[in-house]
Amino acid sequence: MNDELARLMDQMEQSKEKTSEHAISSKINKATEEDQSPEAIAERLAFGFCEDYLDKQNGWGTYYGPMMVWVGDDGKAYESPSLSLVNDNVVEHWITRSQNTKNPIMKARYSGLVWDLSEAAIGKKPDYKIAIDYVNALLDVTDNDLCEHPTETITKVTRAYRVASALNNSDLIKNCIESAINLEDRIAEDNKAGLWGFCFDLFVLGKCRSLSEAQEKKLIEDLESRLERVSKDCSPWVCESAGIPLATYYRSKGMDAEVTRVVDVVGRCFEDACEGLAAMQASSWLQHVHDVYISFNMKEGAERVSKKISEVGPGVAESMQGFSHSMEIPREKLDAYLDSMTSGGLEKTLNRIAIQFLPKKAQVQQQVLELAKNHPLTYLFTKTLQDHKGRPVATIGSIENDLEGNVIHQLSQNMGFDSFFLRHSFNKALEVYGMSADDVTSFILKSQIFEDSKKDIVQKGVKSYLEEDYMSAIHILVPQAEAAIRTLVELMGGATLRRNRQGGLQLRTFDDLLRDESVENCFGADTSFYFRMLLTDQRGWNVRNDECHGISPAGAFNYSIADRVMHVMLCLSQVRESNA
Repeated sequence: MNDELARLMDQMEQSKEKTSEHAISSKINKATEEDQSPEAIAERLAFGFCEDYLDKQNGWGTYYGPMMVWVGDDGKAYESPSLSLVNDNVVEHWITRSQNTKNPIMKARYSGLVWDLSEAAIGKKPDYKIAIDYVNALLDVTDNDLCEHPTETITKVTRAYRVASALNNSDLIKNCIESAINLEDRIAEDNKAGLWGFCFDLFVLGKCRSLSEAQEKKLIEDLESRLERVSKDCSPWVCESAGIPLATYYRSKGMDAEVTRVVDVVGRCFEDACEGLAAMQASSWLQHVHDVYISFNMKEGAERVSKKISEVGPGVAESMQGFSHSMEIPREKLDAYLDSMTSGGLEKTLNRIAIQFLPKKAQVQQQVLELAKNHPLTYLFTKTLQDHKGRPVATIGSIENDLEGNVIHQLSQNMGFDSFFLRHSFNKALEVYGMSADDVTSFILKSQIFEDSKKDIVQKGVKSYLEEDYMSAIHILVPQAEAAIRTLVELMGGATLRRNRQGGLQLRTFDDLLRDESVENCFGADTSFYFRMLLTDQRGWNVRNDECHGISPAGAFNYSIADRVMHVMLCLSQVRESNA
C-alpha cells in the first residue's frame, strides 16, 4: 500500500463525518491513480461496486453489481468493475480489512462483499460470522446516521434485515427492526414519502414474525395518522403512499370496511386535486385513480371517475397539437414505381398490391429497437393513447416492458406514411385498367372464404369505394372481412362459437378469431398481426371496433382507412383452393 493510500485510510478511520461509498471510491481512485499493487486494486474494487443491484439482472445473482455496463464496438457486453477481477487475494484482503477497520461504513462494505461475492467470484462459501459482522456494521451505520443521505441509510438497514432474516438469527432480526423503526422516527417528513413507510412495508406487509404486537400497532397507527395529515396538506401521490399500503394490509385481514375507507381517502384526494388542472394532466391523474379503485374492487368510485374522465376528454383533445412531416419524391421515381406496381394485367396488379403493403413485424421491431437505441428517453415512459374525444383507450409501456405495444404504435405510424403509396397504387390501377366493381368483386370472390351469397354485399362495398363513398364502403366491407375470417376458421376445422353467460352459444369476437391458430397458419404471423393491429387492437388503428361500436367520427371514414380496408379484402382474396 503506497504512502498516500495509507494516509487516506488512516484519515478515514479517524473521521466521524457522514460519507458514502461513492465519496470513498473517489478518494481511493485519486490516491491510487498510478498504483497497480494488489492492495490498491482490491481497494478500488471494494468501493467500485454498485449496491442493491440484485433486481437489475447483472447476471451474477448478487446484491452487489457493476457500476457500469455497456456494449462495445465489437458488439460484446462489458462491465466495470468486472466480477472476474475478484480473486482469492482480493477476497482475503477484504476479509482482513473488515476485521481491522473501525469505520462502520468501510467495515460494512468489506464484509458485505465477502459475504455476497465470494461464492460467485471464487467458488467458496464465506464463514457465516462475516455475515453477522456485516449486519452489525450496517446497524452501526444506521444508528449513528453515518450516511450522507437518509435514503442511503434506509438501504443499509433494509439490507441488514434481509441478511439477518436469511441467517434466521432472531436476535439480529429484532435489532434490525428496532433500528429501522427508530430511523423512521428520526427522518420522517410528511411531504417526503420516500422517508417513511419502509418499516410498514418491510415488517407489516412483509409479515415479519419477529415484529411484536406493540411494534405492529405503532406502525399501523403512525401510518393512519400520517394518512390523515397528508390527505389534507400534501399532494395526492404522497397520500397514496400512505393509503395504499394500509389498504393492502386491511384487505389481507379481510377488513373490507377499512379498505373502502382508506382507498376512498386516497381517491377523493386525487379527485379534488384534479380541479383546476390542465385537462391532459387531470385525465392522466383520473385514469390512475380509476385503476386504484378497480384494483380494490370499488366500482362506485371507478364509475364516478369514469364520468369525470369523459368530461375532461374534450379538453384533452383540444390541447393536443398536430404535427406533420413532408418529403419530396421525384416524379420520375414515383412514375417508375407505379408502373412496376401495375404491370402484367389487373389480376397481377391486385395480387401485387396485396403483398407489397403487408408490413413485416420483424422489420418494424428492429426499427423500434434502433429508435430506442438512438432516442432512449422516448421509450422509457408509458404512452397513453386517446380517441378523438380525448378519452384514454390504451397504454403502451416502456420498450423493456411492452415491446409489442411499441411495435404496434410504430407500425401505425408507418402505415400513415405508406398511405401515400397505397393510394397512388390504387389510383394507377384504376387509370390503367379502368377497373369496375364487377372486376374487383370477381377477383375477391375467387377465394372460397367469401360466400357466394355475399356477392351483392361485397359488390356494393367495392362500388362505394370506387365512387369515393368511403363511409359506405367501410361500413359494408369491414363486416364482410370478419365473416370471411370466420369462414376460414370453420373450413380449417376451428371453432367459431363460444359459450355465453346465459348458457347458450355466441360467435367469437373478431379479435379472438384473428388470434386463432388456423388464421396464423393460413396467412402467416405478419399478416395476422397486421389484421389485428388494423382492425381490432386499440393500440393500433382499431378500425372494426371503432366503426361497429359507433365510436368513429365522420372524418374517420376517409380514403386512408378505406384503402386499408380494401387492402384487407385483397389479402383475404389470396386464400384460394390449391390445384395440386
